[in-house]
Amino acid sequence: MEGIGLKELEIEFKNMLNYDTYARLRDTLFKNAEAITQTNFYIDTPDHQLIEQKVSLRIRDIKGRLVMTLKIPQEIGIMEYHDDISDALFDHEHITENDIPDSIKVQLSAYGVDLNQLRIIGALSTERRETRYQDGLLVLDASHYLDAEDYELEFEVRDYEPGLAQFEQFLIDYQITGQQTLNKVQRFYSRHNQLISK
Repeated sequence: MEGIGLKELEIEFKNMLNYDTYARLRDTLFKNAEAITQTNFYIDTPDHQLIEQKVSLRIRDIKGRLVMTLKIPQEIGIMEYHDDISDALFDHEHITENDIPDSIKVQLSAYGVDLNQLRIIGALSTERRETRYQDGLLVLDASHYLDAEDYELEFEVRDYEPGLAQFEQFLIDYQITGQQTLNKVQRFYSRHNQLISK
């Protein structure tokens, strides 16, 4: 499958929120922000070859536009490879090598994954609000997946050091307890593993 493809370095800081803090931010700082619903469909092999290598592959559906994204951790940030795909991919049970855009296929080949073993593992739906804040984009998410719900604050920036300082100051200013946060795909897989081990 041919596509134009887009490559970008994502630098973001995250913090999990309890519902009360989420609602306070939603009703104040984000009160004029449009709520956008997006759904991530996570893709892996049945034996989780991608996530085992700390790589994630997803399809994101935002208002009917489908974008496949491969995320590869870097020393600072995450390199993302994006390409538009057709909804025909959902017409068959398995994802085939031909369903994967060339720009992503090239990157996946370095990980020794059998592309014909890829499957959609599950979905995570997010209600997202965004607002500009200092040098970055502040994002407020409420996510629903595998009968779980969580709340998260993200700060997307271009430069790590000033972005980190701004995010830490934001947490202080808004009296939010800072905490290490797993990303969405990690939280999804953690919940997935809890459910299948029952």
